[in-house]
Amino acid sequence: MVQQARSVAVIMRTRDRPLLLDRAVADVCAQTCADWHLVVVNDAGAATDVDEVVRRHESALAGRVTVIHNERSRGMEGAANQGIKATDSAYVAIHDDDDTWHPAFLERTAAHLDATADAAVAVRTEIIWEHVEGQQVIEDAREIFPPDVHSFSLFEMLRYNRTVPISVLYRRAVHDEIGFLREDLTAVGDWEFYLRLALTTHSLGFIDGEPLAFWHQRRGAQGALANSVIEHDAGHREMDLLVREEALRAYARQNGLGGLLYVTKYLQREIDELHAHIRSSEARQEELIRRLEAASLVSLARRRYRRLKARLRRVRRAESDPARSSAA
Repeated sequence: MVQQARSVAVIMRTRDRPLLLDRAVADVCAQTCADWHLVVVNDAGAATDVDEVVRRHESALAGRVTVIHNERSRGMEGAANQGIKATDSAYVAIHDDDDTWHPAFLERTAAHLDATADAAVAVRTEIIWEHVEGQQVIEDAREIFPPDVHSFSLFEMLRYNRTVPISVLYRRAVHDEIGFLREDLTAVGDWEFYLRLALTTHSLGFIDGEPLAFWHQRRGAQGALANSVIEHDAGHREMDLLVREEALRAYARQNGLGGLLYVTKYLQREIDELHAHIRSSEARQEELIRRLEAASLVSLARRRYRRLKARLRRVRRAESDPARSSAA
């Protein structure tokens, strides 16, 4: 069932972590922009916990919520697609259950899309390192992610996903053009979606300045409280390689292997020469250090020899002139 249209559909994927879900729902309710509809997709977690969280925020939600319970997990990308298809809205934001926004996130990003032709807009993002003790989430540190990025672009995303879901608002209409998130990917589905989006002719916006999105990370957390990007790092690397391999093969089929073979060999040669230069520099540095150490030892020996020589002269003078020595 498609709900009443609102400007923004906020898609929240969750599974068995009501403590974090409670914070995330409160975060959406605190937005200065009120024209949103929240879709909570419980991907095979305990339904009673999710329903209790929603009831706790019933007044603030004011009917702007849809809850979907999956008996079997559909995965992160499948759950996101479910939520997107459950609403009819101009804009879409994916707000995972452990992340948060600045209260003005929706207001400023929606205003940006209202005023431009951009297909999507990302914001300056901050990582919040935290840990959970009992029923408390305790903040440990913060850092800008990533500090050198000032655009939402294909150039930036080619290395890795530098724009996480919590930091993006996009037009729902792009799904009609490029499709939905790939459900065959167990990770990096958002990155692959952004890559497809960046390949279109549409422009992408970026709101720099103070952080408007907060990507929460918990080192060492396991089970339901873990971050997938940390706990399932090997799976992320596997899916990252899969996406790159598919793209590389498509490019090679279209353009042949010549350019790729040349660039690969050229880069490898440059890297080998750089390593050789580094090894040579390290060898020269080690030799210089050895010489300096040897020179220091020689200098020390000379100083001690001069002191000893002066002491011997004094002793000899004293022996040759006993009267002077006694007077002294």
